[in-house]
Amino acid sequence: MNEPLIEMLSCVTDCRRGQAKRYRLANILMFCILGFLCGAKSYKSLCSFIEERFALLQAAFPSSMKRAPAPSTLWRIIGLVDGTTLEAVFRRHAVSQHAALGGGPGEVVAHDGKSLRGSYDTASETKMSQLLRAFAVGTRIILGHVAILVKSNEIPAMQALVRELGLAEVLCTADAMHCQIQTIAAVKASGGEALLQVKSNQPSLEAAFDALPLQHEPADCHVETGKIRRNRQEKRVVEVFRAGRLLERPEWRTDVVEAVRVTRTVQRQDVAIGWKWRCTYDGAWYASTRPGTSAEQYAAATRGHWGVENRVHYILDVAMHEDASRVRKSPTILSILRSFALNILRFNKVNNVADALWRNAMNLNRVLAYSGI
Repeated sequence: MNEPLIEMLSCVTDCRRGQAKRYRLANILMFCILGFLCGAKSYKSLCSFIEERFALLQAAFPSSMKRAPAPSTLWRIIGLVDGTTLEAVFRRHAVSQHAALGGGPGEVVAHDGKSLRGSYDTASETKMSQLLRAFAVGTRIILGHVAILVKSNEIPAMQALVRELGLAEVLCTADAMHCQIQTIAAVKASGGEALLQVKSNQPSLEAAFDALPLQHEPADCHVETGKIRRNRQEKRVVEVFRAGRLLERPEWRTDVVEAVRVTRTVQRQDVAIGWKWRCTYDGAWYASTRPGTSAEQYAAATRGHWGVENRVHYILDVAMHEDASRVRKSPTILSILRSFALNILRFNKVNNVADALWRNAMNLNRVLAYSGI
């Protein structure tokens, strides 16, 4: 990353009046990112962090600020941040991190939405805010967000995000909600391919997939057997069937070229029956638009899709306390700033985020030494 983050943040539009610009916006945004890197959870804790480390922050990022802002001042400043330009800066910074870590063609990019549970307000009848994220599985970098409108859902949000990011030669994954012809068209138009789960929301396509094994042998098969952990052992079988012209539904023939069946067998030791093994079976279908992909690659892609839940949403909720935050004004701005912080940790190969946040709170110089700041 050649351009420092503080210079990128200078491009964020400042909507305040000229007389109200006592605190430089780029510095305030940078201090909030550093605060999240040190475990801050709210406006009050962010202001406490800035006040306690003000001299060190001023030395690292000089400005005309005379003192740390009060929580009410920080609340007003964040409330006037232009989310569009902040998101543009975030995507530019994320792309540079993604490229520096070796991300490129062939990458699996998972898409999933998340609700900011603490952002609802019953007094003003404000519903909780929602964001849909694009997550690069290989580099573990969040590539972008898009807000989900109040009277809408994730489907048009993902289509818009795919078009805006324009990631060519990647495999976009999503859950069954996004198994739509329009979503596939958006992914193909951006130069990528799609791997979407198929459930009962597309009954005709699911029935056509169920009929494939009865008439055709799989073109490829891959078996994974995991070690016994927590008294259970899992076996996954991934089978690839040629679809396209074999499908009975003409609207899917052009784009869905392969059908992927993932069958999982889980053996659990149950103490209720004397530590004997109990088996459970489940299966799932996936529609793929990318021809010539091996079953082993599909196995990695379907498992990697859950990285957006395990490595992003879970970390934001448990380690960075996003769901516990009761911020109701501009919660999406703070969520984007948390994503800045999480990307910085991932870029520096930090795996245990909770431990890193505690260590950062003890030593701010460690945070300032991170690459890209």
